[in-house]
Amino acid sequence: MMARIRRAGPDGERLWRLRKLHSQIDATLVDRGDAGVEIAFFYNGERVYSRRWPAREPGVADAARTRADLERSGWTSHW
Repeated sequence: MMARIRRAGPDGERLWRLRKLHSQIDATLVDRGDAGVEIAFFYNGERVYSRRWPAREPGVADAARTRADLERSGWTSHW
């Protein structure tokens, strides 16, 4: 069974979305081929940070650590 890919835009896969009060933070992954993957974070739709990783696994792990930090400060999961 294949996992469903959630889109953040025309070229990005949304990894997760968190909400707090009336704000949201999205984490997206964009595969850049031989250049690796880019993990980008958006606050209320505006890109606030991105970083490129050589492979998917370390990028997704970094996004998971960021999510855990945000959840500890009161952000909750939302799709």
